[in-house]
Amino acid sequence: MNTQASSAVVRRPGSWKKIIATTLPAVVLLWVGLVSLMWNEMHRPPEAFARFMSHMPWQIFLVVPFETLWTRARAGGLKVGDAAPDFSLEKIDNSGSVRLSELNQNRPVVLVFGSYT
Repeated sequence: MNTQASSAVVRRPGSWKKIIATTLPAVVLLWVGLVSLMWNEMHRPPEAFARFMSHMPWQIFLVVPFETLWTRARAGGLKVGDAAPDFSLEKIDNSGSVRLSELNQNRPVVLVFGSYT
């Protein structure tokens, strides 16, 4: 009876190598796919990315290099001396909007980014 129990536990040599050889590429492929999906989603508008991330479990941050992806995806391509991208903002009194390209036609415009809090 003792020999039967010990023979049931004995495994073929190298069987764990086969398991790793088949599982590891699948796991790596899934990880690369997840990172690619997140990279593509990070290049979408913030509202769309927020909707996508609202369905992700928090554990995803343990597996994916989120901060590195986010920093690279949102870095932009502006260099010193490039023209500012066109944008529009609502006026404070909600009487309309102001567009940078309209202001820039008549006079130079200075953009100041900062916080006064």
